[in-house]
Amino acid sequence: MTTAEALSRGVLLVALGFSTPVIHAAQAGPVPSAAGPAQREPLLQAWSMLSAVQQQVLLPVRAVWDELPPDVQQHLRQVAQRWPNLGPEQREQITQRMQKWAAMSAEQRAKLHSRYQQFQSLPAEQQNQLRNAFRRFDALPDTERAQLRERFERMSPAEREAFLAGAGAQNRAAAVHEFMQSMPKDERRATREMLEGFTPAQRMAFVRAWRALPVEQRGDYRRQLLSMSPEQRSATLAH
Repeated sequence: MTTAEALSRGVLLVALGFSTPVIHAAQAGPVPSAAGPAQREPLLQAWSMLSAVQQQVLLPVRAVWDELPPDVQQHLRQVAQRWPNLGPEQREQITQRMQKWAAMSAEQRAKLHSRYQQFQSLPAEQQNQLRNAFRRFDALPDTERAQLRERFERMSPAEREAFLAGAGAQNRAAAVHEFMQSMPKDERRATREMLEGFTPAQRMAFVRAWRALPVEQRGDYRRQLLSMSPEQRSATLAH
């Protein structure tokens, strides 16, 4: 990875707070999205209600357990459930991250939890992209990661906003390229022309509907729209 790639991906994650202990712990395995319509809102759970095994695993956050939001408690319980399947290195990493989380001030934890919620609200594909980008950034030498963080911290608010906007545009361009490459070559031109003819609202509606479908049904949905007239597409997307 070049320095430019690391800056556009890795530092973006650091800036958004995705290098927090909770997000690190999430890399140990998939976590159900909090946005799922069939899921109930998690409830606060007293420390005394945890099993002995859960208490042992989560001991580093014992002192702040009652202050943690319900969804963070739920996530940490899920980490404890996966604990028997983790290797020694993974366990050590998660323990260290929980210790760092517990050592933060309440204000720091609240700020990072807000960013964690932003992450959880993203579609699963975007979550995986961010995790993969962070892994690439995390693989850089400590000195280079520190330099990139320092460079971002030295930016003015306007420079940071411009940088994040540019990184977001790069990510969107990469997503469009990946989307176009996923379909047969003879359908790419018509699909691109269809997308270019959409209004911004229609593009958003198309993306939401396309992502909501199982992977094996997405091609049929796209072809169905291609077979429609512009008026029919507009009515379908408005639905």
